[in-house]
Amino acid sequence: MIPIFIISNRAFTGKNFFALGLALTLKDKGYNVGYMRPLGRIPIKKGEEIFDEEAFFIKEMLGLNDPLNVISPFVFTYEAQYRLLNGEDLGIKERVKEAFLKQQEKDFLIIVGPNNIFEGYSLGIDSVRLIEEMDGRVIAIQHWDSDLAMDDILGIKDLTKNRFIGAVINKVPSEQFHHVKEKVVPFMEGKGAKILGIFKKDKILESVTVRRLMESINGGLVCCEDKLDEFVENLSIGAMDPETALSYFLRIPNKAVITGIHRTDIQIVAMETSTKCLILTGGMHVNETVTGIAKAKGIPIIVTALDTFTAVDRMEKLMGKAVIREKNKAMKSKEVISTDFDIEEFLRRIKK
Repeated sequence: MIPIFIISNRAFTGKNFFALGLALTLKDKGYNVGYMRPLGRIPIKKGEEIFDEEAFFIKEMLGLNDPLNVISPFVFTYEAQYRLLNGEDLGIKERVKEAFLKQQEKDFLIIVGPNNIFEGYSLGIDSVRLIEEMDGRVIAIQHWDSDLAMDDILGIKDLTKNRFIGAVINKVPSEQFHHVKEKVVPFMEGKGAKILGIFKKDKILESVTVRRLMESINGGLVCCEDKLDEFVENLSIGAMDPETALSYFLRIPNKAVITGIHRTDIQIVAMETSTKCLILTGGMHVNETVTGIAKAKGIPIIVTALDTFTAVDRMEKLMGKAVIREKNKAMKSKEVISTDFDIEEFLRRIKK
């Protein structure tokens, strides 16, 4: 069994997205593939036990028969933190090692690291330590926000030494793709960091569902519950006059429009354009005419007592940082791997 660690030194770089796509691709090639997330951060309760929500989702997507405590051996909850700080030995490292040993029959075990390479250090399960102890191979993944992203990849390469097999640069804006491919990749490979894939930024993958936006603002639903799993790609604030608003809204597709609950003029104009939902701030009572139009067009209305600034702030923190929970997003991962990742070079390097 070959352990493959997918690691980065920042949050929301696309580790689980890449891990799922890689696992699906390897399965299609006939390999027996396992998955593990040693340190979970998003707790979900199954029976009497707590597991990582993303690990549970990926187990289902891969059709794995392994028990959840093998795929997600430890989740860092407030309760776990309390017990640890009070001196209780939770046997975390032992649980992770036991989960690892139970997957020895796999051809490849894909192990997804936490938000950065040192997270879990105090618990003895940081990525650098586990890679060494489990004789793992390393793929670094980093989203492209500037040339400084190279530092994370090169740093990981030097820390993991001969266990490093390559890197993936993710979420590259279209206007910077040529720069990354023609300038950055040769530079990185000149430093010994093989770039196995460059993935463009994708609006669908960056989007979030109406449901998740509603949850983020503790919103109440007025209508169109059946549309809550529609994807929102953009946020637009409706704070202008209706004439200006129409031309503005027409330029922005698949959006959530956030405006005050009393701005019925803006609400009606927004629903004449590509709008996935209305988010109305500062009250709970929606104009009946607006509600009628929304029902006819299938546009959810969400109300929140929050002010517009706070609501927008909470929702912006979700955009581009959604955990992988939706099946159609998950299946996109396989498509991206098949077109933009050098799977043959990966297999050649990992079997050296």
